[in-house]
Amino acid sequence: MPVGFTVFTRGGETEFDVRDHGFADRPRLVTQAAIPDAHAVLMGRLYYREDLCAGLNLVALGLNNASTDNDATLALAVYRKRGLEGLERLEGDFALVIWDAGAQRLVAMRDPMGGYPIFHTAHRGAVAAGTRMGPLLDRLASRTLNQEYLADYLMSPVIPVEESADRRTAYQGVQRVLPGSIVVFQPASGKMEQRRYWNWLDRRVDPGTDDVAQLGEQYLAQLRAAVRTRLRGRAASHVSGGMDSTAVALIARDCLQGREPVHALSLVYERFPYLARERPYVESALEEPGLTPHRINGDEVLDFDGLDTVPPHDEPFPGLMRLWSIDRAMIAAAAQEGVATLMTGYGADDIFDMQPYHVTELLRGGRLWAACSEASRWARAHDENVWQVLGPCGVDNLLPAWMRMGAGSWLRGGYASWGRSTEWNIPPWIRPDFARRMDLRGRGLANLRTTYYACRPVGLSMALWSIRLYHNAFSRLYLAAPHGMMFTHPFLDPRVFSLGLGTLSRFRPQPGAQKPILAAAMRGILPECILNRPGKGHFNEAFFSGLSRNARSLEVLVEQAPAGVAEFLDKAVLLDCLQRAALGNAPDARALIPLNSTLALLLWFTLQQRERRQQRPSSRAQQKHTDAASAAA
Repeated sequence: MPVGFTVFTRGGETEFDVRDHGFADRPRLVTQAAIPDAHAVLMGRLYYREDLCAGLNLVALGLNNASTDNDATLALAVYRKRGLEGLERLEGDFALVIWDAGAQRLVAMRDPMGGYPIFHTAHRGAVAAGTRMGPLLDRLASRTLNQEYLADYLMSPVIPVEESADRRTAYQGVQRVLPGSIVVFQPASGKMEQRRYWNWLDRRVDPGTDDVAQLGEQYLAQLRAAVRTRLRGRAASHVSGGMDSTAVALIARDCLQGREPVHALSLVYERFPYLARERPYVESALEEPGLTPHRINGDEVLDFDGLDTVPPHDEPFPGLMRLWSIDRAMIAAAAQEGVATLMTGYGADDIFDMQPYHVTELLRGGRLWAACSEASRWARAHDENVWQVLGPCGVDNLLPAWMRMGAGSWLRGGYASWGRSTEWNIPPWIRPDFARRMDLRGRGLANLRTTYYACRPVGLSMALWSIRLYHNAFSRLYLAAPHGMMFTHPFLDPRVFSLGLGTLSRFRPQPGAQKPILAAAMRGILPECILNRPGKGHFNEAFFSGLSRNARSLEVLVEQAPAGVAEFLDKAVLLDCLQRAALGNAPDARALIPLNSTLALLLWFTLQQRERRQQRPSSRAQQKHTDAASAAA
């Protein structure tokens, strides 16, 4: 069993199957705690532990052998003292299961950002819950793909998400605990209750000001606390040369106060002209005192690389084609240094990189001249046509969802040709009968409404949607955990992100300055060249070079995909679009998003099929052994 846990309970008897990473020099990632009538297991880490410990007497609660680094002990103490309401105060990147023998109930919980998954099954008085799906599937009579999950996956916009918005998983009969939720099972009665304890709109923190300097002070205090609480064991941080990741690295350095350095992991490029421009910014960060630099050759870490080394995983991961190579390279470098905590700058763009979506509100309020003037200011600052601002940041957000999909596309059932495809259209390689049966056009419209129209202002609606993009644990679970490493993102700390959501309702961005609030927070900490850089580069060179280099392997992946995919996918059309993309013949980056996610889906199908084939001989051998034992008896 990989790093993680599975809990089985039936008839009042409960079994905990737990496996940690096994590195004695690194903090545990999977912890347990037990008292006579309760047992807890937790994967991940709890943060802001001092706040939780206030008012707790661990010895009086029967947790005599509690250790300071045992997060399961702390969680069980909170539950024993304050019940389910107390669990809602837990903060961290974690998955938690508690068996309460006295109440005969199993409690499963995830943090608001979904740091680690919890899958569960319930059948005939038996309940199984754990961080990996395999042990649960082994207890089912068959493995049946969940068509609803598949349809949601194929139509998920922007960057397709790994988790559905409901409790569905890739397989029928297995459900998930949603992020920010607590599920209570009562095996004897078969009842299950899910309580959503975290609502992001309700958790917004109003900063009380729109002054940039004051906002910067508030963010710095929250971000410093988020970094400090994550520092456990040897620390490393991704340093890209941008404001976000460099801020995390330097705050970590200051928190450690010279006790030990922060390992700074940077991908550096020489062969790609555009990406090579990032080198001066990267070097200015790596030269900061208190950082131990690690330069990784980015020219050899391209998108689509190393797919033959991807391990079997429970559900398709849409970010695989890009993040597999990058995260694997960073985590491998960190593991060589014995790193226990690896931090990134993920999540900062969703709060600090504000676009002029307030133009929508000006139009909605009938202030046409003000909206046009604002769009013109932004267009001049970014050397764009005014309609490049007024359209996506204003007029488009007032249109009905079906018009944003495109009138022609809507009339064609949601389809668009390869040259006109967007993230809202049905990919051309999806078979029409599957699209009609699963109402893919309706799902696309629902996703579009959720992204832009969930609440006002539009920027807040988009930020709420972006949270779902981080509900994945692929790199954390399959790459970092086997090395005893916590892969964590301080900008996604709920305290930081809640302040950001409150700011989006109050602050109006100005053209020209890059992330002014974060710049104000980090003035005097970041190098001046990073603080004042006009913008951040993109990674199109790494994408298209990797696609071209791995084109033949990707074609083989499509050609040899399991026969079952023909039910929803036309291989010939997919191969044609793949070959066009490899030649650079794609309308824009948005059209390539569904291509990436479909390739990740096919790889998942292939690995699932391979894993089952490898398991069958051992299963037959086990059955022969069981039959022989029965005959002997």
